Amino acid sequence: MSADGRPRPTSGHGPELFSTPSLLALAVVAFVVELALFGGAGAIAHRAVGGGLVGWVAAVVAVAAVLVLWGLFMAPKGRFRLQPGPRVVVAALLCLATAYGLVDAGWSAWGWFVGIAGIAVVAAQLVLPTAEPAGR
Repeated sequence: MSADGRPRPTSGHGPELFSTPSLLALAVVAFVVELALFGGAGAIAHRAVGGGLVGWVAAVVAVAAVLVLWGLFMAPKGRFRLQPGPRVVVAALLCLATAYGLVDAGWSAWGWFVGIAGIAVVAAQLVLPTAEPAGR
């Protein structure tokens, strides 16, 4: 609760996520970073196997694997969601590894975006107030 008795904004999900314009902006940036991260994993896999049809298969497999793991361990409603500390570390490592892979593959702007915006989102999660969403 804030000093005036109103509930504090949270970095959870659902209605709490959009309780302030700042949290809404953070949610939008986080979503765009996630899409860039998932796509980056596919692009790195495509390039790693030399492109072509095999590259596309590798890209689909890489993106599917990242989506499944993200959904299980990182997503707000993930079945085996990591605790906040490990989740922040994993998110930061994924962003940095993907950023490095993208920059190394020649997609510098994409890589820098994933790296900088990803770390900014992770840092914001560290400083925002948190609360368990209602019903948990």
